[in-house]
Amino acid sequence: LFAKENLARMSEEQLNRYDRLINEPSNDWDIYYWATEAKPTPAEFDTDVMAMLREFAKNRNREQRLRQPDLEYLFEAPR
Repeated sequence: LFAKENLARMSEEQLNRYDRLINEPSNDWDIYYWATEAKPTPAEFDTDVMAMLREFAKNRNREQRLRQPDLEYLFEAPR
C-alpha cells in the first residue's frame, strides 16, 4: 500500500533509496521494526523515504489495510 500511494510522486533519488531499503536488508522484519519504531533504524537506512514509511505505518486516518492492493496501479498513468 505504501508503494501504491507514494512511488508515482517520488523523485529518482527517492526511488533509488526506496529500492535500496527494500532490497538490501537481509530480513523484511527489520524494515517492519524500523517502520513501526520498535527498533531504531540504522543510519544508512534512516532517510526521507524511511521517514515517509514510518509516517505511513502510523495510519493516522485509520484506513482499513486488510489486504494488499491489486497491481493495476502499476500500469496507471502518474497523477
